[in-house]
Amino acid sequence: MSAGRKPGVVIVGGGHAGGRVAERLRHGGFVGPIDVAGAETELPYERPPLSKGVLTSPSVPANAYLLPSARWHEIGVRFHLGVEAVGIDRQEKTVALSNGASLSYRKLVLATGLSPRRIRPLEPIAARTFYLRSFSDALALRSRIVPGARLVLVGAGLIGLEVAASAVKLGAAVTVLEAAERPLGRLLPRYLSQWLAELHERAGVRILCGRQVISSEALDASARLYLDDGSRFEADLILVGIGGTPNDRIAGEAGLHIDNGVVVNEFGQTSDPDIFAAGDIAAHENHLFGGRWRLESWKNAEDQGAAVASYLCGNPAPYSEVPWFWTDQYDLNVQVAGVPGTGAPAYERGKPGDRAYLAYFTAGDRLIGAVGIGCGRDIRIARETIKAGGKLDNAELVRTGFTCLGGAFERQAS
Repeated sequence: MSAGRKPGVVIVGGGHAGGRVAERLRHGGFVGPIDVAGAETELPYERPPLSKGVLTSPSVPANAYLLPSARWHEIGVRFHLGVEAVGIDRQEKTVALSNGASLSYRKLVLATGLSPRRIRPLEPIAARTFYLRSFSDALALRSRIVPGARLVLVGAGLIGLEVAASAVKLGAAVTVLEAAERPLGRLLPRYLSQWLAELHERAGVRILCGRQVISSEALDASARLYLDDGSRFEADLILVGIGGTPNDRIAGEAGLHIDNGVVVNEFGQTSDPDIFAAGDIAAHENHLFGGRWRLESWKNAEDQGAAVASYLCGNPAPYSEVPWFWTDQYDLNVQVAGVPGTGAPAYERGKPGDRAYLAYFTAGDRLIGAVGIGCGRDIRIARETIKAGGKLDNAELVRTGFTCLGGAFERQAS
């Protein structure tokens, strides 16, 4: 910290959540110093384009950045890029950086995100194994996805399936390995997982569920993978997308409460009242659904970052949002709000595969989840309804084209 410069807000993590905290602090009227320290050399950007537009475009999409470089300068946010925070001194209120410098803070925000989970059996072919968490990761992967390349994706989650859709468009031969029994099993009901798998298979993607890599070996110009079912096959490159672990080491070493991430209250405040956390590392109490949640999503980074900034600006607003996820695969946009569960919906309009499909999931007569394909406006309304604890009007839904499939309303519709 330069001489004469009073401590302000220090943000550790220059990704989406950290960048949104900085931007919203200025938007909310905060006039003190704002310092952002980030391990990457890029200014804050959104990560969803990494598995889509960054892979399929000849250049990095400009709209991936939260703000243009000049705008950050205008609002007076100072960045320290390419450096990591290596320690927090809560008594002195300083953050030590990997370049030997330190930053003094009045309030500290941790937004350090995730590190991708790695697979030990792939260590012998590390030169051909990729992970997707940054622009540099995406650019390195993009240079290798060429027509005819044999790409293996380990993990049929959002990243794996989005990259599969992008890679097959580029002419790669794509195989997806998933340890669970179906793709996106934690996000989609079974029938929608099956529909999505069939969509990929029609596009030429091979999906193998219930399979795991147990060993690998490097060949002269490729790699060979051995699976737990005894099968083996060759690949030119491998992408691992099996989620991540929160980067909460320095928080734990500083004595903050850690439980699958940095534990925060409804305002993003940690066990130290002067330290906050936002985004992928923050484990918060969700008063809508109960329990402690740590959400790895664009929406959580966006909203939780804004909530922390609002609190620091003296306008506290409890953060307890409806989970919302979206994915673009091929020419379809799929959105999930709330907690649909694993079973069939209570109401359905259309069928999976239609250009516009919408399903509602209930607990009793209360809406708790919704899934839509090409129905962004409907999902937004569903999120608002779920947050308000709203109930569904059976007669109105049937009148507007929904079919009652069961659940609490089956008896009413009979």
